Amino acid sequence: MKLRFSTIIVYLLVGGYTLLVSLPIVWMFLSSTKTVRELFSSPFALPQEPQWSNFAKAWESGISQYLVNSLIVTTLSVVLIVLVSALAAYALARINFPGRIAIYLLLIAGFAIPVHTVLVPLYRSLNSVGLLNTHAGLILPYVAFGIPFSVLLLYAFFLEFPSEIEDAARIDGCNIWQLVLRVVMPLSLPALVSVVVFQSVFLWNEFSLALIVIRDDALRTIPLGLTKFQGQWSTNRTLMLASLSMATLPVLILFIILQRQFIRSLVGFSK
Repeated sequence: MKLRFSTIIVYLLVGGYTLLVSLPIVWMFLSSTKTVRELFSSPFALPQEPQWSNFAKAWESGISQYLVNSLIVTTLSVVLIVLVSALAAYALARINFPGRIAIYLLLIAGFAIPVHTVLVPLYRSLNSVGLLNTHAGLILPYVAFGIPFSVLLLYAFFLEFPSEIEDAARIDGCNIWQLVLRVVMPLSLPALVSVVVFQSVFLWNEFSLALIVIRDDALRTIPLGLTKFQGQWSTNRTLMLASLSMATLPVLILFIILQRQFIRSLVGFSK
C-alpha cells in the first residue's frame, strides 16, 4: 500500500508538471488560429472559427526563409560541436598525455564565461576577418561556445566507460581511430544524443549573437525573424504566434525522435 501510494503521488506530480509545461504550448497554438480581436477579447477561449490563413500569411512573410537559415546554422553547428567535443572528451578522459588536466581546466573556464561579456571583441574579430553578416560568422562562435559544456558532459560519461570493452577491441586489432569510431562512439550514443538535444535547443533560440552578426533580412534566423512582426507602435500578435508555433515544431520533433536515447543518457549519468 505504501508503494502504491508513493507511486500515485509521483504520477500526480509528474502529470501536474507535464500539464503545467504543456498549457503554454497549447495556448500558443490555439491563439495562433484566432483573429486579433478574438485574441484580446477572449484569450483563453477556444477559437470560434480557426483562422488557418494566419499560418499561410506568416509563411509567406518570410518565416520559411528564417526556418531554413536556422536549420542550416543549427545543424552545422551541432554536428561540429558533437564531433570536436566527443573526440576531445574521450582524449581527456581516457588517454594519458602531458597537460591534459590543464586543457580540461581551460575548457571549464571557457564554460564559465558568458557570451554577453565578449560580444564587443567578438564583433571586432568577426569584422576584421570579413565574417560579419554571414552564416559562418554565427556557426564558428556557436561551436566555440558550445564545446566547453559538451566536453564537460561527455567527459563525465567517458570516465565511466568500461575499460574491458576497449581492451577487447585492442586485442581484436583495433587501432585508436577504429576503437573510437567503431566501438566507443556507437556505445556512447545516449550521451551524444543528450549533447545534440541541449545544443540544438540553445542554438535554435539564440538571439544576442545573431543580432550583432546578421544584418540582411535574407540571412536572419528564427529569433531575429520574429522581430519582424513587432513594430514601434503595434505588433501583429496572431502572425507572431503562428510563426512561434511553426518555429517550435522542429525542436519538438527532434526531442520526440531522440527522447528514448536522451532519457537513457540521464539515467546513465544519474548512476
